[in-house]
Amino acid sequence: MNIASIIPVRLAAKRFPNKPFAQIQGLPMFHYVYNRVIKSYPNTFLATCDEEIEIYCHQHNLQFIHTNPEHRSGTDRIGEVISKIESKENFNKVINIQGDMPFISTDHIKLLSKKIDYFEMSTLCCPFVDEIEYQDINKVKLLLKEKDNNFIAENFFRKSVQASKMNLNTFHHVGLYGYQISFLKDFLKMPISKREKNEKLEQLRIKNLNRIGVSLIKENILGVDTKEDLIKVNQILKK
Repeated sequence: MNIASIIPVRLAAKRFPNKPFAQIQGLPMFHYVYNRVIKSYPNTFLATCDEEIEIYCHQHNLQFIHTNPEHRSGTDRIGEVISKIESKENFNKVINIQGDMPFISTDHIKLLSKKIDYFEMSTLCCPFVDEIEYQDINKVKLLLKEKDNNFIAENFFRKSVQASKMNLNTFHHVGLYGYQISFLKDFLKMPISKREKNEKLEQLRIKNLNRIGVSLIKENILGVDTKEDLIKVNQILKK
């Protein structure tokens, strides 16, 4: 397969210390996500700079790549992984998978992969659950635009803007990405923009957001940002 799936994992989360080792159905969260992906995508790698995670990977035979602890972002970490593995495999696509999204499925990865046959970068979005979620500045908004029967990104933001209408043209951005390898390399060379710094959204580094193809999915892929989220995830999985 010409797709590399990479899961950046770090222990340095401030809001939820030691989050990667939080248990989901008896496994550390990053291991649970890894298992969901590698069944269909054998070129799946964990990207980490933490010795504790690397020791665990050795013990459980998980594929991983050691990365520099000084990276500013998960995308920079992914760029280093690609530079280390591309000499061994002929990849032309890479999927950035968040290690705290236990409901990721192979269908989601297929959507990301399919979009980068036509766009340089791809991502997902889903409807907001309610107005409270929509107004939450921690929930990133994606303003959609339709072009040639495809959805593309027009804007990303945290606070709602005048043009945005919840679940009509503005949806909850799901932080999963697909990249053409050549574009990923270009992206990592781009200067950080003022908006990227202010909003803490890497994708705003790209001046022409039309380069990002978007798939709108029905389900909300619940991520684990807090201990309360972890409880909710395990309750859902028990059912």
